[in-house]
Amino acid sequence: MQQGTDLPDEAYPRRGLAGLQRLDIPASALPYRKGLLPYRLDISTTATPSSSGFAVATEWMGRLAAVLAVVLFGLVLAAIHKGQLVQDSARTIVDNFRLTNEYFAQRADLTAPATAHRQLDELAGVLAQLNTATAADVEHLAALLPDARALLAAGQGDTAIAGQLETVATTLQGSAASLHQISADANTTVSDVNNELTTAIDLVNALNAELTRTTNKLALVPEQGALIPAPGGN
Repeated sequence: MQQGTDLPDEAYPRRGLAGLQRLDIPASALPYRKGLLPYRLDISTTATPSSSGFAVATEWMGRLAAVLAVVLFGLVLAAIHKGQLVQDSARTIVDNFRLTNEYFAQRADLTAPATAHRQLDELAGVLAQLNTATAADVEHLAALLPDARALLAAGQGDTAIAGQLETVATTLQGSAASLHQISADANTTVSDVNNELTTAIDLVNALNAELTRTTNKLALVPEQGALIPAPGGN
């Protein structure tokens, strides 16, 4: 009830959609929506029975079962991956065993008499080819031997000629040294002659200077007949 009035609560209008509530229809007749339980406003919540412990336990067990299912799914995926790895490893091991068996089979074939005979025939053919090639090489060496001897004789002659040329070169070296000494002596002689000629030229120049000076002095003296002729006369 409202304070200060004697009117019941039903006398006041309800706000919103609460005023449209119909109390003459049971809750079981209302349409059920997924995820929502029917709710009656005319019944107090304390009057409705609460969920039992068995229902709660069942709900939690369902949740635990869902978690375990997810974990088991992850374990299954991991097991599948591990199985794939084991399968790949097994294939690799099988391939290795197959390759090893092929190697052993080849070795077993080599020990067989027919295979050994074939290998010996091939080896004999190779040795025959080597023998033929060796014989050809020996023939080539025999053909080259006279030429080698001729080259050796020519080399010995060249050695003798080289010795003679060395003697001639020594003689020419001595002659060149003598010519160098002679040219040095001739150079010294020419230098001495040049010096003597330079001295003679200097003396001639001095004599000419004295004659010029005497002529200039005689030009000042008057003519005295045959005793002192005129300048420029005989």
